[in-house]
Amino acid sequence: MSGICKVNYPLYCCHCLDDEAFVIAGGGGAAKTGVRNSLEVLELRKSKKKCQAVSIDQLETGKYAVMSMSAVCPTEPADKKRCLMALSVGNSCDVYSVTKCEESSNKTVDDKPSLTKRKKGSTSEEKSKVERLRGISNYKFNLLHKVESVPEKGFQTAVQLSRDGTLLVTGSSDGHLRAWKVPSLDKIFDSPGHKEDVTDIDISPDGKKIASVSRDGKAFIWDASSGHKTLELHASWNMHMTSRSFKFRNCRFSVVPEQSSRFVIFTSHTPLKRGPGDVTKSSCCITKWARKRDKEGKESGSFLPALVQKTGDEAISAIAVSQNGVFVGVGFMEGSVAIYIAFSLQCAHRVKQVHSIFVTSLCFVNDTEHTRAITGDCDAALLSVSVDCSCHMTKLESRTLFSLWLALFLCVVALVASSIYLHSVGLI
Repeated sequence: MSGICKVNYPLYCCHCLDDEAFVIAGGGGAAKTGVRNSLEVLELRKSKKKCQAVSIDQLETGKYAVMSMSAVCPTEPADKKRCLMALSVGNSCDVYSVTKCEESSNKTVDDKPSLTKRKKGSTSEEKSKVERLRGISNYKFNLLHKVESVPEKGFQTAVQLSRDGTLLVTGSSDGHLRAWKVPSLDKIFDSPGHKEDVTDIDISPDGKKIASVSRDGKAFIWDASSGHKTLELHASWNMHMTSRSFKFRNCRFSVVPEQSSRFVIFTSHTPLKRGPGDVTKSSCCITKWARKRDKEGKESGSFLPALVQKTGDEAISAIAVSQNGVFVGVGFMEGSVAIYIAFSLQCAHRVKQVHSIFVTSLCFVNDTEHTRAITGDCDAALLSVSVDCSCHMTKLESRTLFSLWLALFLCVVALVASSIYLHSVGLI
């Protein structure tokens, strides 16, 4: 675990843009505390065998802090430098086009030496600060839409974009779930699904299903084309579990590794009653939901709880799933972070009190050769942010490397033991 950056405002969101860049956002909110509301683009860089995050651009979000965020980048080569980003800001959802500027555009016409030029031996972080002071922009933020569908006194509490960027779904403090087509912004539906704030939403990899969780502890699956409820996850949970004293906290769809046409759902759960007077703390848990398969391997029916894994006494505050569907990241109210294997829900790595207070958001760094060169040889790298104004990276060290060293060690032991035995019997 390592702290890769520290800012001067509370953080609520983080999301990866590409192999190097990721976004963090937060702020002091509408209260006039003097704490700014901002979104920053950071770049992962390797410095002295350590991974650091350097701020390379930022966007001030005005009166409100970003409380929820979603970003997708098209896979077409022509658009590889352009991402679509949705931000929940007050009672609106702002949709931006985020484009990475060409390196040539960051060069000034005047190439004469100046005090703002990078000095020999200066760090990459100092260079980024100098570039911002000189007005050099690494990303272009273009506001495409400002969706204001929540009552004046309400708030957008959750936003999500489909993986292809053609569907936008928002959840709000009035319990409504709303969906629009992108980029036309034609409204698909407006459904009063929950009685309280919608706290988390996600869209299936094929864009056909939506999962939502509310502060009332209930969770639903929706048809993305009509806005009709197709499954009450909390009802299914109560039917298949021995205990009903849990509420839903988070939801995430995930592809099945090496089977991109299949997907599962991961949900987190906390006990219904927890507080200072609760001396018998119940363990929180995460659940993997899947559909039944016939003899031919075809899926049918509704999602059912397939695996349940207890996570301990710490209340869960956030979850994330790696892009390849191999790992599940879990953040806790006491600042701890854990990485679970998605297939079995076995805990692979857990670090206590990574943050001094609850984790607000998580995201996995893309697993590519380029990112491994920066983060080091690890199976997974999980970014976490908190209202303690810090961003940390928790790494799951490579099990392949460990197995290789173990095999070499065992080979050496075997050779030494064989030599001793052969020497004792007089063969050598």
